[in-house]
Amino acid sequence: MFVDFKTVKFKNILSYGNNWTTLDFHKGLNLIKAQNGSGKSTILDAINFCLFGKPFRAIKMAQLVNKYNDGNMVVSIEFMVGSDEYEITRGLKPTLFELKKNGHAVNSLSSKKLNQEEIDKLLGINERLFKNIVGVAVTNNKPFLSMSIGDKRALIENIFNIDVLSEMGKEVKKRITAEKSDQRVKLGEAAGYRERIDDNVSTVENIKKHIESFEENQKKQIEKLQNDIIQLDKKIKKNITNIKIGKDKIAEISGKDTCPSDEEFAKLASNIGVAEHEKDSIMKKLKQIGNSNECPICGSELSKGHAKKHISKLKEDLRILEEETIPHLKTLEEQFNSQKEKVKNNNLLITQISDKLKEELFNKTNYEKTITQIKEQIVTIKNQVCDLTLDEYEARIKTLNEQLDQLNEVIKDLDHKLEIDNKLIDVLGDDGLRSYFFKQLLPILNSKINHYLNKFEMAVTLEFDAYMNETIRTGKFKQDYNQFSGGERCRIDMAILLSFFEISKIISNWSCSILFIDEILDSGVDQSGIEQFISTLYNIVSEENKELGIYLISHKLTDVQVNWNEVIEIEKKSLFSELKVK
Repeated sequence: MFVDFKTVKFKNILSYGNNWTTLDFHKGLNLIKAQNGSGKSTILDAINFCLFGKPFRAIKMAQLVNKYNDGNMVVSIEFMVGSDEYEITRGLKPTLFELKKNGHAVNSLSSKKLNQEEIDKLLGINERLFKNIVGVAVTNNKPFLSMSIGDKRALIENIFNIDVLSEMGKEVKKRITAEKSDQRVKLGEAAGYRERIDDNVSTVENIKKHIESFEENQKKQIEKLQNDIIQLDKKIKKNITNIKIGKDKIAEISGKDTCPSDEEFAKLASNIGVAEHEKDSIMKKLKQIGNSNECPICGSELSKGHAKKHISKLKEDLRILEEETIPHLKTLEEQFNSQKEKVKNNNLLITQISDKLKEELFNKTNYEKTITQIKEQIVTIKNQVCDLTLDEYEARIKTLNEQLDQLNEVIKDLDHKLEIDNKLIDVLGDDGLRSYFFKQLLPILNSKINHYLNKFEMAVTLEFDAYMNETIRTGKFKQDYNQFSGGERCRIDMAILLSFFEISKIISNWSCSILFIDEILDSGVDQSGIEQFISTLYNIVSEENKELGIYLISHKLTDVQVNWNEVIEIEKKSLFSELKVK
């Protein structure tokens, strides 16, 4: 990917006023010269702000705005990517952002961050790489060999375009964090489901016990009532037996003995009275006969023979009455009384039996009614249903188990994702693909650095190992970076930076049309080193990379005799700077 920068325009930025300042980018070796404080490094600030929304130097955003006009700062850059022409415009006070493609506005995204991410993709480079391989400034760039191992490695990964592995690793770690968080939540939910299932299972067990107790009590009640029916049936059978016995006894008594009628009793009493009267009369007559001369019977003169005859007859009649008639009648009377008493007793017994029969029949009827009531009660009890059912809770348990199964599948899927992501972390880590690519690409970096060291006529070799530890040799002797002079260190630094610029084209298939080198040669570099350095840059743009425009920003190169493609002079007049092209 080749980004061809055409023009940058800016106004009201730092020392530049409200008139547009335009810089057309050209190929070849170019010089931007000015005195300190006149605004030469502002060009890098303008480019960096327009492309990435930040100053190039370590200043605050608000400090970019020209302090005299204090507003309406605008920067615009035109560039080509392939056959498409783009224009980015940014501003402060008021904030402004526009992106055009082939003259048509491109809709802005929802946030500054998303806008910048899209621009980075469009440019094929981020701000960090821009500051290290496109815009190199002594005031902004720390020499590579003075960086920490981590910073070195991060920058190399960025240049080698394998920082995507680090970004992927970061994304995977974020994903792992989210997955673990989600896993904790899901495990908590699963625990909650299991607790709810256990609660419902416990409730079901309690309901089962209640139902079993209900059914057991129901069974016992029915058994007791059925047993009551059996006992009542026995009593009814006994009633029936007693009723039969009573009826049979009444039948037996009723047809067996009779009592003489009242007429017969009256007649017998009359006969007894008559016999007693006759007896008394005979006895009276006999007494009279003994004391009278006249026969009380016939009224004749009582003679001895006549009296004797009458006495004998009376005595015989008396005898018959006393010995036969009256005893017979008394016997009959006794028999009548005995018969009457027997009949009376039988009637009393019949009455008693009848009363008992009534009692037995009453009890039987009551027992039968009670049995009917008990049977109805049994039906009622049998029809009773427990007020608690298992259906609701069993359905709930089924639903909860289904939900838990689904949740367990989610947890299982999360576990699987975590397992894969943890393996990815190993693959994307320092000992994984990054280490592999590092080992494959480091020889290219070392080769390019030594190529430029040779062009700078530095009789040294430099090699980085996989941990970005450098080894510098002069001949066969090792030498520390800080042992070199300022000019030598500058050439080593530039050899590394130029290697970065070229490697980005080789490795990432990315390059651009400009390279800014700001005041790198203005301190610590002798005249010989400057000439060698500029000669090397001239060869790069004239022989190796004719599509590149290198801009040297300096206030010391005025006297160097170089066939510059373009010289841009910056003059500060009064409060504002002006840019002139020669």
